[in-house]
Amino acid sequence: MISVLIVGCGLSGLASALALAQAGHHVTVFERNAELQELGAGIQLSPNATRLLQNWGVLDEVLKYADRPVSGTFRSSQGEIRSYSPPVSDQRLVSQAPYIMIHRADLLRALLSGKDKHGIEIKLGSEVAEIDFNKPSLRLATGEVYEADMILAADGERSRCRGSMLGRPDPPYSPGDVVYRVSVPTNGITEKHRAWELTRQSSVNFWMGPGGHVVSYPIKHDMLNMVLIYHEGPGTKVMYGPQRADLEEFRSKIHDWDPILHEYIDVEGSVCTKWTLFQIHEPTQWCHDNGRFALIGDAAHAILPCLAQGAAQAFEDAGVLGGIFSQVVEPEQIPDALRVFEQVRKPRASEVRRRTLDQKAMFALRDKHEQDLRDAKLGAGEDWKLFQWLWEYNAAEDGSKAWQQFLEARNGI
Repeated sequence: MISVLIVGCGLSGLASALALAQAGHHVTVFERNAELQELGAGIQLSPNATRLLQNWGVLDEVLKYADRPVSGTFRSSQGEIRSYSPPVSDQRLVSQAPYIMIHRADLLRALLSGKDKHGIEIKLGSEVAEIDFNKPSLRLATGEVYEADMILAADGERSRCRGSMLGRPDPPYSPGDVVYRVSVPTNGITEKHRAWELTRQSSVNFWMGPGGHVVSYPIKHDMLNMVLIYHEGPGTKVMYGPQRADLEEFRSKIHDWDPILHEYIDVEGSVCTKWTLFQIHEPTQWCHDNGRFALIGDAAHAILPCLAQGAAQAFEDAGVLGGIFSQVVEPEQIPDALRVFEQVRKPRASEVRRRTLDQKAMFALRDKHEQDLRDAKLGAGEDWKLFQWLWEYNAAEDGSKAWQQFLEARNGI
């Protein structure tokens, strides 16, 4: 049994804790906040993520809170359907593991349901003040010191651990992208509304417009999550985390878009929040040279939400770790195991990040000719292979196979 310390008890930290504890290892998670909370509202999970939830035995609990979409559409800013994508109900892609939408807090709660079964210890109100990469060990702000065989940093895009590993501060940066989110009570939408047809069944809908895009989908069975990602440009006021915003500010960004979007905004009880989207400088390596510390999740590869892959990529980290450490890994082999983890995960995470940026640019085209070319490609289904590449991936199998291949190569088999 290997002892593991994880810094950060968000989705990434909890997922890796589940994967490693299920593999038979002793896991302790440190969270600086006094209580667990997930910022944000809705989140989409594609089959490459829900396949892992199945592996960890928590998918049934997740599905108690989740919605499964029956359709997806890409639309022009005026509402014309350009393609029935993403293929959220295509049985070729979702028959073994579903595509779901869920509130982030409900997903966190469902992940926590596996904590006791696997003996995961969570220490709340435990701020990490220092990391000794040689032992390895953590020193908390209280002075307490914890040693283990390896440490994983899951402390998000503003990771202090990443800065400690690099030996310098490494804050995320803002290229000028912002998020507006409007939470719309669906009980306020009736058959008299033009938005009724879009609301009466569970669906994921995208509107592509100049400078940004809107996506809408249901969460918590009684709420529509409507999100605008918009490029406001350099010099935009930086906002850390969701803050209340004026609905009219949201409306001004889409003033000449599909009337259905404005109808959503007008539903009584709708609430608007806004925050800055950050990016990180891709680290050249995720593992410390001493081989017993690694970055995971947003600390390693924070990406924009334009392909709905942020949480999925954190889960893939956990899946690969679980695939490796479910096999025999002696304590002295941990540096090798973490190098294999990085070799498996870093190229794919980097490619997902690149494709996410491409998707963001595609959604926000301003030139009419370029929009027409994009729409023709979408109408021809040219994006299906992208979703196939993303969603059919099995991180646990990939991790297991990579470790076996490493051992065989080392042993000359």
